[in-house]
Amino acid sequence: MTSNPALDYARAALSARQHAVVTDLLAGRVPTGFDPVGSALTSDILIGKRASAALRAGPQLGALPQWRRRFAEYGREVAVSGCAHDDVAQFTRWLGGRPDLDPVARGWLDVEQVYSGARRSAWVRYRGRREWVIGIGSRTWHLAVSQVREGDEEGLS
Repeated sequence: MTSNPALDYARAALSARQHAVVTDLLAGRVPTGFDPVGSALTSDILIGKRASAALRAGPQLGALPQWRRRFAEYGREVAVSGCAHDDVAQFTRWLGGRPDLDPVARGWLDVEQVYSGARRSAWVRYRGRREWVIGIGSRTWHLAVSQVREGDEEGLS
């Protein structure tokens, strides 16, 4: 089969344009020549699908309060590179670098670091109790104070 240079060029140009459009949509930007409202909706859907894939790869994201909102912010700042597992790891690093990180998210990150082996232990508040999360090798233990103190809130903090 012979090659048609004009057809090859048209295919390469189309491929480049498709890549640019998807990249813009994933970053929350409006691609050139596209409707802003439709692009915003499509962008939200694509970032939501990316978040769902990340949750399947890293179910621990579900323990982070408002994780979808945080992930959407991350998804608009950080381009997709790699698989969903890579996305979870990059999201965790991105979250750890945030200057406005609240105590609940900080506790979640501390536990994540124990599970990943980046640190040995962390004190966190979980379901109204202080817990000491300890990781040794591939094992992790959650040691909790048995009494819930009055005024402690539910959730990881």
